[in-house]
Amino acid sequence: MEALADLHAPLIYASLLTIATSGILILTGIALVLLGYRGWHKRAMLTASAFALVFVLLYLVKSSLYPPTGYAGDHRKLYFFVLWSHSALAALNLPVAGYTIYLGLKERLDRHRKIAPFTAGVWIYVAITGWMIYFFLH
Repeated sequence: MEALADLHAPLIYASLLTIATSGILILTGIALVLLGYRGWHKRAMLTASAFALVFVLLYLVKSSLYPPTGYAGDHRKLYFFVLWSHSALAALNLPVAGYTIYLGLKERLDRHRKIAPFTAGVWIYVAITGWMIYFFLH
């Protein structure tokens, strides 16, 4: 059981780093496409997606091995608003992001351009609020 305790901090820090990297790559991808670098945009977005998938795997491993941390602070309403909006939008954005990637890979750029800004905005919100939740709890 001591070995499991030794994994808790590395799982949390790896999760924080992967989702931060994913968010930074999303912002980079947005800048690249606005500058006309479609090939680099595609690479940045696919790499962001890979980091997001690694995050989900790390989160699932951590959640299956350790009990959730309860919030003990003074800002319960704010914490729960952030937590619920984060959780709902993260669940919504997973299939939307998959569809956005699919459209981009299939070169259905008219549809891709319509939903990609929504997808990226939600992705960034979820990444930032994930970090906020961590700071609320620690």
